[in-house]
Amino acid sequence: MSHAFRLRAFAPVLAFLLLALPCGAQSYRSRDGEPAWLSLERGKRAFTAKDFGVALVHFDEAIAVRRDSYASAIVRLEQALQTKAGKSGGDSIRSVLSAFATEDFIQRDYDRLAAGRPSTSKPLLEALRKERISDSHRAFIDVLLLVLEYRPMEGLDDSIADLRKNVQLLSDYPEAEYWKGRVFFVEGELDLAEIQYKRAYAMAPSLEIPEKRYTILYSMADLYSARSDFVAWENVMRAIVDGNDAVIDPYLREAMMNTLVNVGFNRFMTLYRIEPSYSLEANSALAAYYLERGRAAAAEHAAIAVSMTMTKAIALLKTKDRDFEWNGLDDFVKRADASKDVSAFLFDAGWPRQMLTLADALYVAGARETARYLWRGLVAGGAAPYAAVASSRLSDPSSAVRRVAP
Repeated sequence: MSHAFRLRAFAPVLAFLLLALPCGAQSYRSRDGEPAWLSLERGKRAFTAKDFGVALVHFDEAIAVRRDSYASAIVRLEQALQTKAGKSGGDSIRSVLSAFATEDFIQRDYDRLAAGRPSTSKPLLEALRKERISDSHRAFIDVLLLVLEYRPMEGLDDSIADLRKNVQLLSDYPEAEYWKGRVFFVEGELDLAEIQYKRAYAMAPSLEIPEKRYTILYSMADLYSARSDFVAWENVMRAIVDGNDAVIDPYLREAMMNTLVNVGFNRFMTLYRIEPSYSLEANSALAAYYLERGRAAAAEHAAIAVSMTMTKAIALLKTKDRDFEWNGLDDFVKRADASKDVSAFLFDAGWPRQMLTLADALYVAGARETARYLWRGLVAGGAAPYAAVASSRLSDPSSAVRRVAP
């Protein structure tokens, strides 16, 4: 029996065990005090190498080390704050550090160590930790440095309450939970992958980069697409859109679509520039999904996706020519074709596909002239296969009416 076959046969059992056991029961320990993120990176490398069993072990190690280290930090922080120095600083991290420093150093020795560095700077905290200081002082510094591995000092707002909150939050490791889900997904264990993605998303407040929650949601959407569960898929895509597009209020949407349908595309792009966000892919996907199902929202989502992509492309053109101004689709296509960077960006962003979806949606919505204008623009752009499809639309506009396969 080959190694690959044995691994695949064992994967469901391994996956069940790794999910079922609580992290504390797995007896993982950091290697020589290494931070949890090193285990996460080892897991990612194993994942890239398709060594999925090893990847799972590293991800679980990361989760356990992170949980154990921050559980210990919670205890040490509370013990430090119960001392005279800890209580005297109130809710200020700087005041608590100052109180501990006053107990442990004479002023000139502390000034020598500080050497003009802020009291909460990592270099100073690490220097203080090497000195002979009280156990409570050391514990407070250790906890603070542990939090600073994942949070900037500015984000703590000089607040003990915020420090406490972050120690609690950082005991979870949503990044590692998410990567476990990716392993299960590629192994075909979709139920286990869904559990992991939901677990990671529930821990979103603990993410080092808050926007990574959209990465988790897009992975959930991929999972539901693989299952052909399009109700769940749409709900996830809607959540991505709702989380990003709040700035596009109902009045703006109505004005935007009135301009596009009744005045035309060039005026629409003159007036409405929407900065790209994490919802771009979701808007593009929802546009095609709704178009195939005859739903009117298709044109709006397509318009938002196109505006986001073209707003970025126009900004790129402006970096090359400060005098560049929007002068219609034909001029835009010519200038984009003349710039390798801009044409590559538009191709990678899926702009021709977005434009075809928008044109088809506008045709279905009754904006026939605007649809034809966009089809002609795609033909002029020449991007395969969309230029050929747009050419066929001009010959047979009714082919724009899409229907999902039963």
